[in-house]
Amino acid sequence: MTNLKNKEYTPATIDICFKIPLYQRLFEWDKKQVIQLLSDLLENYKKTPESPYYIGMLTTFKENKEESYSLVDGQQRFTVLTLIGTVLDWDNFLKIGDKLRLSFFARKKDEEYLRHVISKNEKEPSFENIKMKTAIDCIIEFLNDKDESFKKYIFEKTTFFISELPETYNLQDLNLYFERMNEAGKGLESHEILKVRMLNLALSEKYNEYTSLWNAVSEMDKCIIRQKENEKQDDYKRKNLEVFGETTYEKVFEKVDANYKIATKSLMNIELSQKKPSESFQERNEKAILTFTDFLLQVLWLCLEKESRKNATEFFNRNKLLETFEKYFNNSSTGQKVSVDIFFNSLLKYRILFDYYIIRLNSSDERNVTYTLNHVGENSKTNLIQYQSMIHVSTETHIWLTPFLIELKNQKEITTEYALKFLQNWDNKRLINSNISLNYGSINRYWFWRLDYYLWQMRNEYFKNNEVKEIAEKYVFRTNRSIEHISPQTLKAESLVIQDEILQDSFGNLAMISSGQNSSLQNESFDVKKAYVYSFIHKDIGGSIQSLKMLDIYQYKTWNENCIKDHQNKMIDVLIDSFENEEEYFEIRENLKSQKLEILNSEN
Repeated sequence: MTNLKNKEYTPATIDICFKIPLYQRLFEWDKKQVIQLLSDLLENYKKTPESPYYIGMLTTFKENKEESYSLVDGQQRFTVLTLIGTVLDWDNFLKIGDKLRLSFFARKKDEEYLRHVISKNEKEPSFENIKMKTAIDCIIEFLNDKDESFKKYIFEKTTFFISELPETYNLQDLNLYFERMNEAGKGLESHEILKVRMLNLALSEKYNEYTSLWNAVSEMDKCIIRQKENEKQDDYKRKNLEVFGETTYEKVFEKVDANYKIATKSLMNIELSQKKPSESFQERNEKAILTFTDFLLQVLWLCLEKESRKNATEFFNRNKLLETFEKYFNNSSTGQKVSVDIFFNSLLKYRILFDYYIIRLNSSDERNVTYTLNHVGENSKTNLIQYQSMIHVSTETHIWLTPFLIELKNQKEITTEYALKFLQNWDNKRLINSNISLNYGSINRYWFWRLDYYLWQMRNEYFKNNEVKEIAEKYVFRTNRSIEHISPQTLKAESLVIQDEILQDSFGNLAMISSGQNSSLQNESFDVKKAYVYSFIHKDIGGSIQSLKMLDIYQYKTWNENCIKDHQNKMIDVLIDSFENEEEYFEIRENLKSQKLEILNSEN
């Protein structure tokens, strides 16, 4: 029997026949879908004429005595390829001897029409499939003015994979499987192509295991170990900690609920079960902070020796996923070749740690996002969520996630207090020898986010008013922030505030807010901006305050040069105190202290 696993096929290389089973729907693609596929092919041809264009995975089923493979999923795409073949005269593709490459079980009229089209018989057919006829006319029109090299490209570079369902499937199973398939006809994503290539590198006895593992890990927005309904926090914690101690895929999934284990396995490798789950899980509207593509790159980065982790910007380019993996799995020029077995085991290990110890988003809407954390621990948990989210929005993820995941892998079990302390120490140490400038034009936005964290942590001290304190307590770190002058560079109207240019661009006169709010308020006076902030305090505007530094500014009654200096000095003191009073941070503290401003009098 032909071994279909992991091979890439094109119309030029396909060596098996397919039939459309009775339970499959009829060919339904309209002109728009056919044009879309052809346009995508043309666009890819123009950009990279030597590279394949992937149209997806064909899922097949074959009974022992049958010669042809039943096409369970992918018939719309393969039928279009067949119709393109009738227009371009792909004789060796369309037929093997007298046998059609694509036939129809119990739909003889459709099959007769296709045979009629292939044979170029000018006689009117006894039956005409309207959908096929429309598609053929559309293909002829599209290809009419295209050169021969593009037509050759379609034949040689339109690429697909074939997966084969096990022989133990029955007709009911196949119907259920088909109902779950997506007939969108889109090209494969890079990580789906990578999956096939990676599995091709694995030993055959590992294929089923690694397929299941990959499928489970790829669902980034659903935790591998989920909390059951009414499951106590301590029990959920214990279940995670037990898994952290295991080293193999089998042992990990022995400790995961059996029903969930079945759900994560590939339909290629298991029989469908009609048994209803005995347990239900807590449904959470959560999103991981990384896409699966980003997570794959992160795990590969962690699998490299420290000295081999170079050029991170290039490495973490998600558009070069396939190229990066090719470099470390099939190319000896890197000096380090990653083991497939180590990678797959690391993929699962780091994913479980990631689920439990790394913050998750509870909304895809940037305006309403908040963060959650599965890590069970009352003490410091909220602080840990806030600190992780601060680093997440201010720092490229791989920069902080790499050392944190390494520490988690080594420790396996840590408290929320330990996790917070580790991240703070790591964050502080990386800033040693930094050249810190807090002036407009040279300041790194990180310093605004860091300041906001410590203002949030000390909210009871800096925000005395209960309403203001409540606003500060609900502060959420967000990305897409721009730097705003409190007293603007250009006022819309005359103002009594007069400042020199240096003071205007000083840290005391700056805050970081959303780009949208900056656009609408950038030239407004202090009083107008203060009124906007107070609308948050009095709950006239929903959401959360965009900057705690800005919230502190609008506690001033007015805004003049001494107010700017006073605020700058207070905020720098917060930053100074955020570093431990140890010798290694002496220069950072002195650097910050040198940027405090002299207040000539005490009038505000």
